[in-house]
Amino acid sequence: MSKLAFTDTSLTDGQAVVWSGALDNRMLLASAAALSSSRLAAVEVLGPAVLDECLARDEHPLQRVELASRHYGSVPLRATVNLLTGHGRPGADVLGPTAIEAWLSALAAAGIQQVVLLDPLLDLTRLKAALNSATAAGLIAIAALPYSADDDVSDDIYAQRAESLVTAGAARVMLRDESGVLTPDRAHTLFPALVSALGDTPLDLHTRCHTALGTVVALEAGQLGVSGIDTALPSVANGASLPSLPSLIRVLQHEQHFQDLPDLDSLLSADAILAEIADQEGFPAAAPWPFDLATYVHQLPGEVAADVRSALRGRWADLHEFAAECAVVRREMGSPPMVAPFARAIAEQAMCHFDGEQRYESLRPVLRRLLQGVYGTVDGELRTDLQERIGLVLSSDASPMTVEADLGADEAVLLAWVAGVTVAAIPPRANAVRPYEALTPYESLARGLLERAGRYTTLSVQAPGIRIHLQQEG
Repeated sequence: MSKLAFTDTSLTDGQAVVWSGALDNRMLLASAAALSSSRLAAVEVLGPAVLDECLARDEHPLQRVELASRHYGSVPLRATVNLLTGHGRPGADVLGPTAIEAWLSALAAAGIQQVVLLDPLLDLTRLKAALNSATAAGLIAIAALPYSADDDVSDDIYAQRAESLVTAGAARVMLRDESGVLTPDRAHTLFPALVSALGDTPLDLHTRCHTALGTVVALEAGQLGVSGIDTALPSVANGASLPSLPSLIRVLQHEQHFQDLPDLDSLLSADAILAEIADQEGFPAAAPWPFDLATYVHQLPGEVAADVRSALRGRWADLHEFAAECAVVRREMGSPPMVAPFARAIAEQAMCHFDGEQRYESLRPVLRRLLQGVYGTVDGELRTDLQERIGLVLSSDASPMTVEADLGADEAVLLAWVAGVTVAAIPPRANAVRPYEALTPYESLARGLLERAGRYTTLSVQAPGIRIHLQQEG
């Protein structure tokens, strides 16, 4: 009998893709009771995208973690931290050792127990410092190993990279296929190679469903030695999101090979709550995407793929042409992994060219800093003419600024540094956050009318069984 652990990412990647990041702190609490009794290995509550979403709503990101810590019972909470940023704050393109140490300590104090550390360029010096900081903060340190569909990266190379992450201090290694391009055939050779290289260190999988193969890959992973799998609830699963956990469990329940699977009834109860929120708020329903070879060409991850799909709606015939342009831009930028902060910048650059702008007439800021070497060394060759046009970056601009030394002393300063905003943009913690309130159709109608009543002298609605009359005095 084997035990396969599942982490739910509905509150981070799932809602970011399907609901465009609209799940607020009230909604976070709505499904807490159901998920807390689900026997999940962990629930992810914070990542770089969610941090930005919180700030855009004037919600305090660490309060989100604190609320989850109080309401999610014994289920461990997880966060994802990217060592490379895309916000362009001078000196903070790379979160240096001081910033990472302070940020991981703040996450641990708020209630995080596990952290996925992602360095897209796999700089082992940076990763070792971050992994050590995570361990020192009492966190389970999970090192991400980005996956791509590039033909020149063999199973042996991935195995060597995974082994180097363990040497750097990772307690677990996560193969991170954010573009959903891992196939079942490749899984049958790659997973055994990784499991063998890692030895006693557990291997996790994070894959997406861009090609509709994510669920199959996840099921194969469970048979090939993978210890943990990231998933989502049906309301925010599939497409550019992750495999649906209830669907996986229904299949695995018919196999006698696994034990202690998450409680299906609890998961379905949590999903029913998310579905009710989606219905009340008008959020889109999750839906599978049809298989398309263009995914293997552009290799765009999660939210970026969803945004591009929306932008190209009505001109699907152009998808392959756009995908080819993405691949060209990526190659000319040294073939960085298609994850944040590079993937969105590559997609935006390709869209500029695709829409008729002269090639590299303008240059996305992240790509400019990549060409300048601010983020580190890429595996491929950079376009030297673009590098010459931009010029070298001064060493003082490429390294973390001395202000990092003061980051641990003030939470607002730390948050501003990590998110790339001013201290004034950091919202205070709310005095009280109540769980999301589900309304009847009549209550929703009345609330909507009250919100609009100020525009009218008289507002009246009549229907069978209902009569509402609002009138302003004076």
